[in-house]
Amino acid sequence: MSDLEDIDPFSDTLPFSDTLPYTINDDSDDSFEKEEENQLISINLNYQPEVKTQFCCQLDRDIHQGDFTIQITGAQKTTDNAGSTFITYTIKAGEQEVKRRYSEFESLRKSLMRLYPTLIVPPIPEKQSFVDYATMQGKAKEDITMIEKRKRMLQSFLNRVSKHPQLSGEHIFHKFMESNVSWNEVLHSYPLSSLPKNILQTSPANLSQSNVSPVNSSAHPPLLTPSPSQQLKKPDPKFIESEAFTRKFSNHISQNMEKTNKRIWKRLGDFSNDYAELGAIYNGFSLNESGDLANAIEKVGQAVDSTYVATGDLISSLEVEFTEPLQEYSQFASVIRQVLNYRHMKHLQMELIAETLEKQKVALDGLEKSEIEAKRIEEVLSNEHVSPASLFQENENNDNYENGHYEELFQNGDASQPTGSGHNKKLSGSKIFSVLSHTIHGIMDVDPEAARRNSIGKTRETIIQLEEALETTTEDLKKISLSIQNDLDRFQRQKIMNLKEMLIAYAKNHLKWCKKNLSNWEEAKAEVEKVQT
Repeated sequence: MSDLEDIDPFSDTLPFSDTLPYTINDDSDDSFEKEEENQLISINLNYQPEVKTQFCCQLDRDIHQGDFTIQITGAQKTTDNAGSTFITYTIKAGEQEVKRRYSEFESLRKSLMRLYPTLIVPPIPEKQSFVDYATMQGKAKEDITMIEKRKRMLQSFLNRVSKHPQLSGEHIFHKFMESNVSWNEVLHSYPLSSLPKNILQTSPANLSQSNVSPVNSSAHPPLLTPSPSQQLKKPDPKFIESEAFTRKFSNHISQNMEKTNKRIWKRLGDFSNDYAELGAIYNGFSLNESGDLANAIEKVGQAVDSTYVATGDLISSLEVEFTEPLQEYSQFASVIRQVLNYRHMKHLQMELIAETLEKQKVALDGLEKSEIEAKRIEEVLSNEHVSPASLFQENENNDNYENGHYEELFQNGDASQPTGSGHNKKLSGSKIFSVLSHTIHGIMDVDPEAARRNSIGKTRETIIQLEEALETTTEDLKKISLSIQNDLDRFQRQKIMNLKEMLIAYAKNHLKWCKKNLSNWEEAKAEVEKVQT
């Protein structure tokens, strides 16, 4: 038995490279300053999920009891009423058997992502590219190799969901595998129909009190939505590390391993084709010779043919047991980035609400100061019995007094008789004041005091709503962080076991290829040694 087969995936200790830098910030902003909270958390590989005792349906019971496996047993070309053709995949889950098309798998996954934005929902195989459609000349949907690959990867998706501690209990997932269920009706019924288009508008559906439905938008105004281009003012350093770790993981898988593996896979294919051609050449060459030499050449040709066959088997086995899981983990890296980005946007949302709340409080303070100043002025005017009307009457009396005084002075010889133009100018000033007084009365009819008090009332209501929203988003962020942390830990345990399986399969397939080739080439060597020289 090889050393690889002795690896214990449930070892209590783990090297540093297998420790996730994911920690939880479920305290106040002061936690950012706590140095001890920045320590790495080791993954407990002996973790065992809780045993489920309550089930929503028989399929739920089957999934959580015993060794339950979902199979995709076939793929058939189907034509709808409109004449369009597509491939349906037959799903067998316990006693249930149903046919679903690729687009329905896609909608199931999107639904799970909307219901559980804090969980790592397993990926499904990617759609065919435009290049594939172009090269296949419209027959990409009927490509047998692509269909078989989709069967395996869609089956892996269903089984990964069925083994997830939270997703496996989702009744929508069960309905997807039940016969005589219209999937279109499921998509347009509760709880999916109650979810907002923008999941940032409410609390996460899987973390709300109802555990399946979002916050009632009629009772709670929609939350503010931040711009993705905004920067966090107080980012959580632990989740910054998580994002950096995910980027490194993605680069290792997507940019390094997957690309190199594709090149090796292609070269193995070319190698296999070359050996097929070489084997035919050796076999033809043996016909031109005779005796032991002919037998030796023929045996070498058979060994070459065996290498061609063994290489083809190696390529097929590696595709199923290594290449496809590697592609899955490349997609997993993208899924983790989406989950972390959701938390990032929720953190931005909390900061935006807090900032908006502070601005509204400043605005309310200004309005209340204006209200106090207005009341003070009103009190002063009230105490002195001054009003715009009395000011107008007093101004007219002053005009009359001044005109009479001018006449008296003129009669006593103390002043010169005012000219007509000066007198007319004084009268025109009275008219101007009369117009201004009329304008003041018109402005006062708008009642600025009522408008100001209305603004104060609305601002206070807005502040109350923002305080509630801030309390909600703060609590949401704590729950989101905890949920993401738990699922990242679960994913790490899954990743370790899966990578172990992949590496063992990689080693075993190469050992099998080498042993088979060694046996054939030893036989060819023995035959060649019989040739007399």
